[in-house]
Amino acid sequence: YVIPKFIIVISKSAQKNCQNLGYHKKKLILIFSGFDLSTFKTNRYQKLLLRKRIKIKKETPLIGIVARYHPTKDHQNLLNALSIIRSNYINFYCVFVGYGMDKKNKILINEIKRLQLSTNVKLLGANKNIPQIMNGLDINILCSKSEGFPSVIAEAMACGTPCIVTDVGDSALIVGKTGWVVPPMDSNKLASSIEKALSKIGKDNWKNRCDQAKLRVKKNFEINKMIKSYNVIWSKIL
Repeated sequence: YVIPKFIIVISKSAQKNCQNLGYHKKKLILIFSGFDLSTFKTNRYQKLLLRKRIKIKKETPLIGIVARYHPTKDHQNLLNALSIIRSNYINFYCVFVGYGMDKKNKILINEIKRLQLSTNVKLLGANKNIPQIMNGLDINILCSKSEGFPSVIAEAMACGTPCIVTDVGDSALIVGKTGWVVPPMDSNKLASSIEKALSKIGKDNWKNRCDQAKLRVKKNFEINKMIKSYNVIWSKIL
């Protein structure tokens, strides 16, 4: 830690980990990731396009996860939770988006079949149009075992989509009171929160929850806020 003037980290969890590893506390500067709100914003047309693309009824709640196929993302946790929800005869449809989320993934396909979720779950694969996905979802889910600063949460919230997240990394900090936070690797509690969230879609305070999610990103994680913070650091160095 003698060499750098400052060390920038993008999450509180990373800041804590770096301190534990022996990084100089006073040189660690926290600057959260920033998001372009001209790209990530509410778009009802994009919402309709996604539903049309996957061919689901207007009244069917659409939830989803955007994450590459990797053990830390814990897709099995979500599948187990969805199985519980289906057994309770609750109407929903869930899309899995990301690298490895396609028909070539025999492990996922077999699990979906084993849990009898074939009519409720669709693998969409990798997708570059993340704003369309986030606008199309009613609820975004992050069910990871481990994270730093998961951008997908802020991206969903910026589009007015509330999130259910596991309490890992900075997930709970990003969501605040706009969504739901559950322990990692607990499918029962994840299922319970998803059911609770599904029951609130379209109710009187749902729009307010969506608006608060957008406002939280604008207030705390907007890209110009990040740029200003970097400029302050550069000015101090110069």
